[in-house]
Amino acid sequence: MAQGPKPQRRTFRYWLQQIHLWIGLILLLPLVMMGITGAVLVYAHDIEHLLGQGEPSVKTEGAWQSAGRLIEAARAANSEPGRIPIAVRWPVEVGEPAAVRLSRPGMAGERPQFRGGQPAGQPGGAAPQPGQQPPAQGRVPTQSPFAGSLQILIDPVSLQVLETQQAMTGWVRFFHDLHGHIFIPGGVGREIVGWLGVAMLVLGCSGLYLWWPRPGQWKQAFMVRRKARGLRLNRELHGAVGIWSLVIFMLVNFTGVYLAFPQQISAAVNLVSPGRDMRAAMFQARVEPMRGTPAMAVDEAVDLAKARVPGTRFLNAFLPTRPDQALRVGLVRPDHREGAPVVTVIVDPYRRTVVDVFDPQSMSAGEKVIAWQRALHYGIGLGGGYKFLVFVSGVIIPIFAVTGFLMWWIKRRNRRAGERARQAILSGAGQAAE
Repeated sequence: MAQGPKPQRRTFRYWLQQIHLWIGLILLLPLVMMGITGAVLVYAHDIEHLLGQGEPSVKTEGAWQSAGRLIEAARAANSEPGRIPIAVRWPVEVGEPAAVRLSRPGMAGERPQFRGGQPAGQPGGAAPQPGQQPPAQGRVPTQSPFAGSLQILIDPVSLQVLETQQAMTGWVRFFHDLHGHIFIPGGVGREIVGWLGVAMLVLGCSGLYLWWPRPGQWKQAFMVRRKARGLRLNRELHGAVGIWSLVIFMLVNFTGVYLAFPQQISAAVNLVSPGRDMRAAMFQARVEPMRGTPAMAVDEAVDLAKARVPGTRFLNAFLPTRPDQALRVGLVRPDHREGAPVVTVIVDPYRRTVVDVFDPQSMSAGEKVIAWQRALHYGIGLGGGYKFLVFVSGVIIPIFAVTGFLMWWIKRRNRRAGERARQAILSGAGQAAE
């Protein structure tokens, strides 16, 4: 008896194509959602200004007031008890307002380390009680101190309060929460978003392998031919858009994975280029309160930081929210571009000493990679051209989704049509034999 055709051997390319296809089909809607929301967030502040929802402009001319004076003005303007100052920033450019961030109401009473409505690191704050247990080293709080906070925009010259804003609200908050953690609190949503980023990295790497042209076909692989129709049009559009945008697509998705899994990515980067754990030093730096020694005022901390890094100016400060927390001062040089990493000085407010300095000019290669992750993901710090490319990296995801789905559907339709034709031929041959 004649044997039928031998089954074809499944190659690596075949299985990679299956992985690429089914990841894209199964996660099609979530990935499209991530792309669209990310593209909108790139220009969210610009859209707000077009809609008249942006920050008010400042026309007062003169020297800017100190951080301490700004905090005093914000306290005086606040009518809600229980809010404490947690951050203050100067404008980035002339004409912009300064801002002071006040905590959510009652935050001072949420931890046993707070007494009297002020943290022990602030004027009027109490020292930790005898026998009181400090928080575990490196423990990540379940709720950000900025959650539910209030931002007070202030004229940096006259100290006039221009506007009081709740923590991000409205349509920007909707897109931010959808893109950042798909409305799932507690860190689970952020991890899901991180794994979606991993899926997109897999799609990018597998797509590059599947796109790789044969000898003599390189020029066509970068183009979409005018006469292309149907399956060929979708395949060429899918491949051309993918290869032209591959670098920015992979970069934005890698930085998104970092934002979801910072400790794991930092550890991996440090294996290649060792450096300090900047995240732990900046956000989990601990100091030992000194009984009978008041914490230094924020203006003193700013002067201390500027003396440590000459040639810089004050940008922002993050105030302690616990008695054992250090104070962070952000400084910038005259050539600083908005969104780029700043000089961060960690200050012990009790001993009036600098604990650590993270200066982009003296960072190791690994530290610079980590320091740039957030800016690279948000499309800031490298000018308008890069910002537009980040926007494009989100817009192209729906293009990938549509062309990829259509390729699968057209092939499936053609296979079914071919199977029906084959069955009809066999059926006709059987009837003729009878």
